[in-house]
Order: sequence, then C-alpha cells, then structure tokens
Amino acid sequence: MAAALLMMNMHGAVMAADKDLTIFRYSDKVPFAIMVDPTSRFQWEDIIMNYQSEMSLSRESPFSIWCEDFAAYLTVFFNQANADVLNTEADKKVICVGYDAKSMFPQAAILTMLGTEDGIKMEPIAHAVTPQKPVFHQYLGNIGNIRILLGGMSDDIKEQLVQLFANELANVLGNDDAAEALISKYYDDLCTDFESIQLDKQVTSAISDFTVKDMVAMAENLIDTESLQHNSPLTSTREIGIVTMAEGFKWIKHSLYGA
Repeated sequence: MAAALLMMNMHGAVMAADKDLTIFRYSDKVPFAIMVDPTSRFQWEDIIMNYQSEMSLSRESPFSIWCEDFAAYLTVFFNQANADVLNTEADKKVICVGYDAKSMFPQAAILTMLGTEDGIKMEPIAHAVTPQKPVFHQYLGNIGNIRILLGGMSDDIKEQLVQLFANELANVLGNDDAAEALISKYYDDLCTDFESIQLDKQVTSAISDFTVKDMVAMAENLIDTESLQHNSPLTSTREIGIVTMAEGFKWIKHSLYGA
C-alpha cells in the first residue's frame, strides 16, 4: 500500500502521502514543491538533493520554467539509469506544485516519462487553478478508493468500461481483431473520457470553498481511509505539505523530523 494525493483550490495546494520521502521542497525562497510516486524504486531523496545542489531556480522565473528545468534534469538522469529499472518506472509520474510571481493561484505540472528516438524524455503537462476551474486533484500510487471518494474512477472500473465498449464495437464491426486494434489506439482517450464522465461536480464545488485547513483534514482522511481499505491499519498519513502564496511551502506533518 502506498498512496499520495495533491489537492488544490484558489487558497493553495495540499500534498499528502503515507510514505516518507514522497514530498519534497526546493528551497525556503522559491515556492516550488515536488511529489513523487510513493511506489517508485528510485532514491528520490538523493535525486532531489543533487538537483538542489546543482541548480539555482529564481523566484522571479515563471512556474513553467521551474518545471521545464526539473524535467530536463530528470531527462538526463533517466537516460543514465539502468534499463531494467526504467521499465518498472514507465507509468510513474512526478508532480510539481507552486506559485510564480505573476500568479494568484497555485499551479501544478504532471511530469510523465515518454519514450523518444533519442531516449527517455520527461514531459511537463501544466494544470492551473482558475475561477473557471477552481479545483484540481491528482493521485499517485495505489489510490483506487481515493479516486472513487473524490468522484473519480478507479482503474478497474475504467478497464471494465473499455472492455464493454470493445465487445460492443466488435459486434458492430463483426471483426474482433479490428475492434481490438481501434481500442488499443484510442485506449488513453477512452479512459480520459470515462474519467470526465464520472467526475462529480458537487465534489468539485465543495472543495472549491475549502480553506487550506479543510483540505489538509480531507487529504489526511482520504489517505488514512485508503490505508484501511488495503488492510494496513498501522499505515497512516506520514507527510503533509502545503504551498500557499503568503507562506510558500510549509510542512504540516513530516515524520522524518518528528513534526
């Protein structure tokens, strides 16, 4: 069992995880935080400490530049890593969270590992909180129940819906192989569509009104609930970090230091 959650609204961003060394901050001066997949096999503490020692992000730079800088650093690192290890990390994501000087609301970027002709590339995909989209949440690790509780969709449910669609498409085409080829080609798009169908606007509306304190409490409860669902009652939320415009990054809970 390993789960991590990012929840953002116009008041700030909250990150929570049930495993140490999942949430990291860049520095006291730059409001930039990093959350990694808690199921990853990489030694993220060493990776990020090395990044902090080698790079120098500026408070005046846009958030997008920070994300691109970190993505470029990870691209170099991954291309030097063992191929067998990379295979186990192919579906893992890294989340960057923060504010830049021109933004009133928190921003996030999901860094995803892509295979190219030149090797591995980390590609940041931006997500911004706006009055039109006042809430954003993302999950890493084994988080089926968190998705359902927040109005999302578990991987099992998506797989069942895709298979149902494949069966119906095969009946229409009269060709199982052709149906399977089409489903494989558009699998990610279908999953995204199914996810958007199930997103609960009432949940989104409620979270948009939460204070940062409310989001901290909700994130911790969700992580703890996920642990119980996996029959791990001794595992609970070990790390909680927040990023706000006024205070930058702050630890709420950090078991490494007894907080």
